[in-house]
Parts: sequence; structure tokens; C-alpha cells
Amino acid sequence: MITAKFEKDYCPNLFSWKELSDIVNQYISLTPERFKVNLPPDYISTHPWIADRWTINKQTFPSHILKDIIEEHVCYIKEMSRCTEKINAFAKSIEDEYNMPTDAHIYMCRNMSIDHPFGIHFDKSHNVIVQCEGETNFKVWDKVEDEKQQPYQMNISEDPILNVDMKSGDAIWIPKSFPHLATSNTPRMSVSFPFIRTHEEEPLRNREWIQL
Repeated sequence: MITAKFEKDYCPNLFSWKELSDIVNQYISLTPERFKVNLPPDYISTHPWIADRWTINKQTFPSHILKDIIEEHVCYIKEMSRCTEKINAFAKSIEDEYNMPTDAHIYMCRNMSIDHPFGIHFDKSHNVIVQCEGETNFKVWDKVEDEKQQPYQMNISEDPILNVDMKSGDAIWIPKSFPHLATSNTPRMSVSFPFIRTHEEEPLRNREWIQL
């Protein structure tokens, strides 16, 4: 049984701005399928670039544009459950406990004037979210009755069942179909671990950490 809950100092030192910087500087791996952001409709046309000859995916943002996007927008990086040994181990602990395939999404927001692009929303997967840098207010509401409704930009008048300010090391469990809202209190970064199983044959990712 997965329930909504908050635990303080659950996982300190999971991930840092320095480690994220190391990943972002390997920008060629941040393909459009992995790096996600909601940009204004005219952003690409007003920020043109020519990819250099060694770039395999020509739609990958070059480093100077990627830096601008990260500083100004809420964005996240998918399929990052093996990006560090600690994150890989945390994902494995979820898979061991729940027997569900698990990913890691790195969320970042450095612009205090921008709203969360999803607003109040619910997911189709369960999530454990670990606050890694900065402070985020998280509100969580009880499970929706209609899971087929629009899952984003919801309007909810009821009081949330959880309302917490998360600091580095804190963690929150959000079951699927539980609406929630993340509001940045400071520039912040967190790692969300979504997990779900849709059929029994679905494999878990190999978590052996390669040492050379």
C-alpha cells in the first residue's frame, strides 16, 4: 500500500548542483526526448543556432541556449536513474520494495518569478520526490475520483492533505492520481522517482553499478 507521506532528512546528499552541472555540461546527451521544458511558441525562432559537425542529434540545445533555458524556465531531465551511483541505488531500493520499474527525473527551477507549468496536477505513476537543493513547498490533495479527467492545471477548493516546505534531504511520497503542486520558495532542484507496473512481465532495470 502506497500512501501520501512526508519524511524529513530522509535522504541527505543524494544529488547536488555540482553533480547536475557535470551532467548539463555533457549537453549532447540531453536530447529532446530526455530534456523537457515548456518554452514560449516563438522561443526556437528567436534563438536560432547551427549545430556543429560533431553533434549527432541536431535538435539538441547547444550549451549557451541550454544555460539560458535552465536559468529562466522550469525544466526536467528524464531517464536519469543511472546518472550517479547514489541515484541508481535509491531507484533500486524503490524497485526492491515495490517491485515496480523506476525512473529518475531531475527537476530544476532557478527563476522565482515563473509558475509551475503543470499547475496542480496528478500523475499516472507513483512518485517519491527527494529535495536535493533549495526549498520547495509541496501540497498534496486526496486521490481524484475521475482518473480520466484533464490531469493538469486543476482547480481544487479543498484543503490539501499535505502542505510541507521541503528542504535538502527531505522526501515526499505521492501515490498515483493524487493531485499535487510544487512551488519554489528558493532556487531549487529535486529528483523525482516515478514507479509503476502495467503488466507482470515488465522487467526491472539492471542496477549493477559498473566499476572499471
